[in-house]
Formats: sequence, structure tokens, C-alpha cells
Amino acid sequence: MAPLFFIFLVFLLSSTPYSAGRSINININSSTLLQFSSLAWDPIAQHFVAGSNLDSAVYAILETGTVKCVISKHSSNNSITGISTTAVAVDHVRQRLIVAFSNHSSVAAYDLKSYGRIFAVPLPELNGGPGGIAVDLESGEVFVTSARRGIVLQVGPEGDRWKVISEFKIQGNQGLGGLVHTSNGYIITVQPTTKKVFKVDYVKRTVEEVLSVNGANLLAQAGPAIVLRTNLSIAIATSRTILLVKSAKSSSRIFEKKDSPWEQADVIDKIKVGHGKTVVAVAMREGTTFVLTKSQGGYMIQEVIWRSKFLEDFETWGLFSIFLVCLLVMYWYFWQWTNGLEKIKTFQVYGVY
Repeated sequence: MAPLFFIFLVFLLSSTPYSAGRSINININSSTLLQFSSLAWDPIAQHFVAGSNLDSAVYAILETGTVKCVISKHSSNNSITGISTTAVAVDHVRQRLIVAFSNHSSVAAYDLKSYGRIFAVPLPELNGGPGGIAVDLESGEVFVTSARRGIVLQVGPEGDRWKVISEFKIQGNQGLGGLVHTSNGYIITVQPTTKKVFKVDYVKRTVEEVLSVNGANLLAQAGPAIVLRTNLSIAIATSRTILLVKSAKSSSRIFEKKDSPWEQADVIDKIKVGHGKTVVAVAMREGTTFVLTKSQGGYMIQEVIWRSKFLEDFETWGLFSIFLVCLLVMYWYFWQWTNGLEKIKTFQVYGVY
């Protein structure tokens, strides 16, 4: 009984979901002439899409690492869209790829199946440099930051209108980087030069600082250097690390309510991308964070394994395993006790004193 018990115990502790999984790494087979600027996941086609830092092209990156151009610099018409791709976002509800271009500043929407252009909107208020782009999946509204000014613009779902929703001089009117839109109606954006994270309430027209990333490397300049993990957690990239930032009021998942105000935030995890690698962008793929890195060996897309994820898994599965082990131990002792009673009764029946 005892050997079987310990064999089962080892099997139980080694069979948690986290320990069984392997991280996903995609080595990108691309020309040395390509320079990627951004990253997003297309859940419909089941591949990543990346913008070009050299021209207005957009590429699909397959699981095998194969790179395929889906929007060429010629089809994008750079007299309207600009000369480089700053950021990309996917609106899977409307099956659209949203792209922000720089010089000339504009936002364009493309059909995810045919990659035909739906609309293109010039945005002169950005002064030639979009910082990042995000989509409200419920309304289809598109939000864009300026890399040169502390403003956020809102573009209509059909590209028929746009307006400045945040005219506040955020921290001296310095440029903004990436941004995310939460389902509770807030925009979370980063300011790379000051290493600060802001919450923009575009209904109340207020801006609040929620976090200052002290002691970190310079926040990655790329617009897509921030991604929404859940309604109360985001991943932010510095040049060498990925930070997991969570609303201070969401220390447990049971508090993940829709009306969380993001009054302040904390860095709860930090992952280094590896020696010699530089962060280009981050993206979410079906609940998992991925990072696009660049090194002398080329580009790579890596799955981010959070230490806090391991702790969450241990909290869920480890405690459950401990509970089962305690039950087994109690059963084993009960079996030993009842077996001892049977032996005593046997001795008494046969007159063994």
C-alpha cells in the first residue's frame, strides 16, 4: 500500500497543467531587409500580423516562421496612409485590421479576409507620428495616441469622423506610446520618456497617473509596447523586459468587476527577454502574452511565461493536490488502524495472549 501511495503522490504533483506545458517560440524566417514595428494576433486567420518600420506594408507571420506580405506598400497608397507602419490592431468582431501610419499620419481599416481597404483617415493632429492604436470591440471606435504630443484621438468605426478626446497636456505635453481600451470605458496609455502610465476617462474628460515605472529601463518606444491581458491587467514592454501591471484593486481574480476604476496600479511581475535581445512589440494570443524581439540572429516571437501565472496555477492545483494527499494519508492511516484491529481480533480468537 505505501509504495503505491507514494507513486500516486509523485504522479499527482507532477501532472499540474503548468508543468506539463511548453512555451511557444517562433523563429521568423525573414529577409534581413525587413524591419518590424508592431505585432497583433489575427484569431480568424490564426496567425500574427506585423507592421513594417521601413514602409507602409503589413506582413502575416505564420506558426512556421514564414513571412507573407498581406498589404503591400503599393496597395496601401502611401500618399494617403504614410511611409511607415507604426501600429496594428485587430477588430475580430468586424473582421478588420486597423493600421496606424506615420508621415503622413493616418489610420486605415482593411478587411481581414481580402485585405481590401475599407477606409483611410488622415490625422494631421498627430504631427506626423502616431504612438499607438487600440479598438473598442463593442462600438468599433478606434483610439490613437500621438508620439509627439500628449493627446488621444478617437476615430469613428466607419472612418467618417474623428476628434481629439484628450486635449490635456499630459506631463508637459510629451508624446505618448501604446494604449489599450478596457471594456469599462477607460484608456490606459504609456508615456515612454517619463515611464508613466495614465488612465484617460474620455467620458469625464479626465487624465490620472496610475503608475510610475521607477527603476525600469526606458519604456519601449514602439506604439504596440502595451497590451491588455484582462480588464484589470496589462503587459508593458521596456527595451529589455516585459512588465505585468495590475490594477491595485484587483489583487484577487474574484474582484475583477467591470466597473474597476484603475485608480492606481502595481507591477506584479517582470520577465527579461534574454541576453542580446531587444523588445519590439507585445501582443495577446488567446489569453497568452507574446513578445516580438530582435537580436543579431533576427526576429523571434516568444511566449511570455509569467512567474505569477505559475503561482496562480500552484494556488489552484497545488492546494487541490495537497487536499487530495491529506485525504489519502488519512485513508492510509485508517487502513493501518483497521488492519491492526483485525490482527488483534485474530489473536484473541485463537487464544494468543
